[in-house]
Amino acid sequence: MKIPFSVSSRTAMLIGSENFSNPEGAIVELVKNAYDADSQYCYILFEGDEIGKKSLYILDWGTGMDDKIIETCWMRIGTDDKLYNAKTESGRVKSGAKGIGRFALNRLGKKAEMLTFTKEGLGYDWKVNWSDFDRPGTSVSEITADIDSITLEEGHLFLSNLEKKFGISFQDFKTGTLLKITELNDEWGDEQLNHLNSSLKDLVPPFNIPIFEIYQFVQGKDNYGRIVIPDYDDYDYAVSASFDGNDKLSIKVSRNELDVERLRNDYIGLFRREDMREFPYRLSEFEAGGYEFSLPFTKLKVDNPVRLANHKDELGAFRFNFFFVKSTTSDGRGESDEAKYPYRLFSPSSRREWLKRNVGVKVYRDKFRVRPYGENGDDWLHLGDRYSVNPIGAGQRKGGYHIRQNQIVGAVEISRLDNVYLQDKSGREGLQENVVVELFKDVLLGIIGIMEKDRNTVMYNLSQLYDTLHPKGSAKAEADEAANAGKADEESYKKIRAGYIVLKQEAEDRENELKLLRNLASTGLVITSFAHELKNIAILSDSRSEDLRCAVENIMSEDEVAQLGLNDYDNPYSLIRDLRDQDQNIRSWLNFSINSINRDKRTRKVFGMDEYFEHFKSTWHTVLNELNINLYIDGFTPEMRVKAFIIDLDTVFNNLLSNAIYAIKESKRTENRRITINGNVEDSDIVVLFEDTGIGLAEEYKKRPNDIFNAFESSKYDKDGNKIGTGLGLYITKATLAEYKGSSISVMTPRTEGFGLKIKLKMF
Repeated sequence: MKIPFSVSSRTAMLIGSENFSNPEGAIVELVKNAYDADSQYCYILFEGDEIGKKSLYILDWGTGMDDKIIETCWMRIGTDDKLYNAKTESGRVKSGAKGIGRFALNRLGKKAEMLTFTKEGLGYDWKVNWSDFDRPGTSVSEITADIDSITLEEGHLFLSNLEKKFGISFQDFKTGTLLKITELNDEWGDEQLNHLNSSLKDLVPPFNIPIFEIYQFVQGKDNYGRIVIPDYDDYDYAVSASFDGNDKLSIKVSRNELDVERLRNDYIGLFRREDMREFPYRLSEFEAGGYEFSLPFTKLKVDNPVRLANHKDELGAFRFNFFFVKSTTSDGRGESDEAKYPYRLFSPSSRREWLKRNVGVKVYRDKFRVRPYGENGDDWLHLGDRYSVNPIGAGQRKGGYHIRQNQIVGAVEISRLDNVYLQDKSGREGLQENVVVELFKDVLLGIIGIMEKDRNTVMYNLSQLYDTLHPKGSAKAEADEAANAGKADEESYKKIRAGYIVLKQEAEDRENELKLLRNLASTGLVITSFAHELKNIAILSDSRSEDLRCAVENIMSEDEVAQLGLNDYDNPYSLIRDLRDQDQNIRSWLNFSINSINRDKRTRKVFGMDEYFEHFKSTWHTVLNELNINLYIDGFTPEMRVKAFIIDLDTVFNNLLSNAIYAIKESKRTENRRITINGNVEDSDIVVLFEDTGIGLAEEYKKRPNDIFNAFESSKYDKDGNKIGTGLGLYITKATLAEYKGSSISVMTPRTEGFGLKIKLKMF
């Protein structure tokens, strides 16, 4: 006698509510279904304010399901349909294969309704009450769902009602699946909604985004919409690696840490060193922004080459992209002397914020996240352990340098078709451990090692070059060597004393720098805090002269005053006119200051340089007229567009204009007081030529003109010869441009008159 297995209805709870550790995971599972249905869009909508009355909608424009598919696939637990029909009609590899995705509905709410429509014009309304599965002693086969035929018009009415409720417009709907979940199991407050939004941003790989748009909307809130993964170009290194599954590993390394112009002009001796004469360390590779190469897969340096040789055929094709991003300019212990390294300047605070949200190496199977890899910085590659064994800076010595786990943002793309030994656990929490998974980790570390070797070689040779050229650097190195030797002789004493003097002076210089930066930061905070009061002053200055004129006119008219024969200093009407002109200047400066901290300017967007400079000219018009300086702007067209923060361009060009005004005033000339800003296009770059007819480049900078971009370099002096400039204007200008990959600023030399700068911006 044979006895068949039976499945309790409680199974639905085990693979539904209890299988998904959080509601975000359940929503992600249903979004995957939308992707597998060949939908171009997926909408996630939250309706209602009261917890008990909230509804959740998940909508897609995919292929839909007929009644046969609903019965044999949708209603069958653990169906193998996606396992054997692995690709969609458009060629997408289906992300699901376990056959339990629909039970995510159970995790989200007690009731679910599905409207689904196919290209044959068939439509069905499917409903289930998950509470039916709670009945004791019931098997799954005894639980039923309701299904009825419906028309496409009913689907359109369903969507139309949602459009009205949410104030949005959907794409034309012909086929797809519309899910409605009610009696939700979770409280969706602002924190949970924002967390879901972040999870959805992590859902697809940031380096190779598929054609699949995800939207999140919440009724009554306007701070949601399309899930957008912004481009990021403020990295130090970017590495792209792909393995073809046979024996070819292709690598592309992009360098973005060092200032190439300074390498070319001030560090040219670097490329005469033995390590730097061959590919990929020549100046030409730095000027190209990086390099590409291929190597046999078995030649990749890994910790376990035997495992690589024995199991490489089981690994399968994959792609690995990652950014190396420092959160501070220097490289940590022993590497604080920035004079050694011509770092490209950047904003540490914005990097820290970006790293906080994105740090870690994430894994994506067929375009969707495999959790928990890289989640909340999960260090599954044990990068922290590698670093702790030998925590040195890249320039301290050759070999053994490793990056830290908080310096990498990466994405690994695999597929269930190509990587059959890299399978998910049934609970969707990680890969099933086996020898191929261990090999996979080894290989990823080997690829990271390529970048580490590159950076180690470059920074070590820069450090050695500095020690060769700078006695201070040698003094510190010798002092360190003498201290470690522990000898108590006269020679060691002299070395340590010389190193101490150098370090003491550097500490004093750095402390002075920090004091000035703190003062500047405090000034900025004060201006920001008084923005409202400044606006009130600007408004008041617009009318007070006219109010005063009316008050005087009530006592005596202008004609009557004229008959008194008063000079301009005693004539109230003349004084009022002077006040009006002064107020106009005050308003111009106040509007300029207020606009510089305007929130809209802190949002990166695409705009035309013609539009930008038109506003720029109007902002400075009154001030320049007062100073008898002509501003000419030409050559900018609507096609010359950039993607940037407007406040960044304000920082650049306001600094340059301020310097130009000073230079023209110092020239003492009464004619040809001119500033010109000309634009043109070179290849894919917008070139801005900024010139003035002022005193020109100071004599002290003519041999090394690019030194004017260093911090605290200034040629502004008062009549007594005291330096009055902070030396931060051009430093900040270059630092701001350095945050945009491919941008640069350089001095135009030689010149017979005035001063000029050439700025390059990447055209969008």
